[in-house]
Amino acid sequence: MNLGFKSKAQAFFVDIDGPSYEGSTSVNVILSPSMYWVKRVKLPVKYLRDVRSLIPSLFEEHLPAGKYSYYTYKDGESFLIFAYNDKEVLDLLAEKNITSANMNNVYLAQSELSTLEAPKKINEDDILSVENGVVVKLPAVMAPDAEALDLNAHTFSKHTIHLTRFNQIADKKSQMVFGVILLVLTLMFGVEWLITSSKVTSIMQKQESVFSDHHLQSTFFQNEAIYAKLNNTFDRQTRIRDIMNLALTLKLKPEERFERIALEKRKVVLVIKTPSKAQGDKSLSKLKKRFQRTSGRFDNGIYVMEIMI
Repeated sequence: MNLGFKSKAQAFFVDIDGPSYEGSTSVNVILSPSMYWVKRVKLPVKYLRDVRSLIPSLFEEHLPAGKYSYYTYKDGESFLIFAYNDKEVLDLLAEKNITSANMNNVYLAQSELSTLEAPKKINEDDILSVENGVVVKLPAVMAPDAEALDLNAHTFSKHTIHLTRFNQIADKKSQMVFGVILLVLTLMFGVEWLITSSKVTSIMQKQESVFSDHHLQSTFFQNEAIYAKLNNTFDRQTRIRDIMNLALTLKLKPEERFERIALEKRKVVLVIKTPSKAQGDKSLSKLKKRFQRTSGRFDNGIYVMEIMI
């Protein structure tokens, strides 16, 4: 459901195979799924600012070479993360007769059309459909009776994206304006930069350590063996995150408490202090029910559960 606003600008859906914009009024662009990458992820973080710093690594090894911008917003219990190539989007908009002079805002099809109840035709050969909560572009033969997409009464969400212009040639007057703006922004954020620079250095060091420890590759071109290894690692890390998320939301009895949560080579170990084995089984029953290959033991007031990963 779009919880946004009705814009006075005309809504226009932009796709590689779609028509050009022929209007004379300002336009709100909705980008086709073919112009961005999207993932749904569950992360043990609370704020969007924490997710934004992780997005590049979550898309690593999955994007073609290029300069990308990223966007995210929360959707239920998970986050939707997006990556898009600014230059490719801007080139397509220019090809479709949309310039900065007549462009109002830019939106993604995911944020605007995720509530489609049935496939909608966007041209003679393609449709839009919602599959597992994700808006996708599919061949029209999959829904030959689909009605055309109608945006006349569309209410926009608040999820607009920003497009950065590369290699833009500006005249002297524009350069002076940009220079003044840059100077003001530099003064405004100078203090903040000093505070965060040490944190940035620490993050970069950790990133280098991760690449070194796991022997990760620096290019996008991987052979099948390396891809399979990375895919297995991704599945393993996802299972670990799911285990941790559920464990940290368990409601223990007042007389119980976690003594230790540890990640070992092939398992996650959860240790709680509890009066009896029966109580320990009950308190950790959600974990045992959701995750296979679990074992539990009780000794002298300590209950230990091991979950294989």
